[in-house]
Amino acid sequence: MKESKNKNRALWLALGILLALAAAVGLYFGVRAIVKRSDEPAQTQPPITTAAPEGTGTETSPEGTGTTAATGSNTTETPEMTAAKTKAVYTDESITVDDPRLDQTVATCDDYSMTNRDAQIFYTMQYYNFMNENGYMMAMLGMLDASKPLYEQTSTVGDLTWEQYFLMASCEDFQQFASLTAKASAEGYTMSQADQEQMESAMQNLQTSYATYGYDSIDAFVQGNFGPSVRYEDYERYLKFYYYAMSYENSLYQGITATEQEMNDYYDAHPEEFAGVGKDQPNVNVRHVLITPDVAEGASEEKAAAAREVAKTKAGELLATFEESPSEEAFAQLAAANSEDPGSKDNGGLYEDVYPGQMVQTFNDWCFDPARQPGDTGIVETSYGFHIMYFVSKTDTYYWKSKAEQSIRTEKLYELLDSMLKEHPGTIDYENIVLSPLPKVEAS
Repeated sequence: MKESKNKNRALWLALGILLALAAAVGLYFGVRAIVKRSDEPAQTQPPITTAAPEGTGTETSPEGTGTTAATGSNTTETPEMTAAKTKAVYTDESITVDDPRLDQTVATCDDYSMTNRDAQIFYTMQYYNFMNENGYMMAMLGMLDASKPLYEQTSTVGDLTWEQYFLMASCEDFQQFASLTAKASAEGYTMSQADQEQMESAMQNLQTSYATYGYDSIDAFVQGNFGPSVRYEDYERYLKFYYYAMSYENSLYQGITATEQEMNDYYDAHPEEFAGVGKDQPNVNVRHVLITPDVAEGASEEKAAAAREVAKTKAGELLATFEESPSEEAFAQLAAANSEDPGSKDNGGLYEDVYPGQMVQTFNDWCFDPARQPGDTGIVETSYGFHIMYFVSKTDTYYWKSKAEQSIRTEKLYELLDSMLKEHPGTIDYENIVLSPLPKVEAS
């Protein structure tokens, strides 16, 4: 029992490491078959791809490279979807690591090839990342049951099964990685030292952690996370392939620029994306102290109202004390000593570069009041409680400009990626693809 739980923990440890790989080079594993492009099916953006100013972590990744979920089963069928339905079931429940089919080449692109072992890794990573981003929602809506085989469940994309869906995306990822690698190699591209070190660190972490989680070897550890068809040498090869391709893609994105005219034109052409966000509205820096009402679960409305009144009174008293000798430093100390917001308490209640619409409505309205000046204070009520506010300053950054720039750069990146795929076309042999069952995650 203990060993089983350890192995289950190991799976999620490795999943965390694997998903961190994408963030390390600024990008996410993508379901590239269904990314947001004019010639492809519609989809909904996952929570992680909200537009944000560059430099704020994973949210700044080129928009569209995150996992996406299609909006319905009436999607127009593409040639890729038709090809993915070549076989009704790709998983062989009895497959073992020495099955000769695993070394068969099932996809090629330029000088690169993908065996069934490689396909298993791409496939598993698509599944892991999708579930990491959308699994809870899919489970709540009854669209994907992780306890059942994926080939028994119809996805939200046309009439593909979830198995066919993830496999289609995996094959397109291979082709994208191969075309990027071919282009990068032709240009003599070299990974940055930081990317190289992160890749080596990821491999080292896997090599040293398997015993901790009850595995006898690194191969057993890898198979516990990817299925019985994958060896460590296969995953190591994938890592090198992935890191080099994604490092190069990220370098392409970083080298793309957007002119002032392009950003203004984008703003004017997409009013729905900038509702309530004027061109003259800069982002702001603000501090706050959150006082939450002490309301017991199941408390009556009368008791909840009384608790809110107590919290409101405390907020008023703290603000009055602060105003006896006001300064930004004093407010930071007030927040550190009294705030119940774990996201800012240790930073003196500071939120930097807040953009319009980022915060809940009343908090947002206070921050972006046209008359707001540095040093202004006040109390704002939200569903979280009562916020003692301190306005620090306006910034030199503008949300509309950051979002427009990101969208323009992303579209230009898509054009580059599409041109590479045309320059380096690939072939997929779906008939000979075979997958092993995905690892099962036990309830802890």
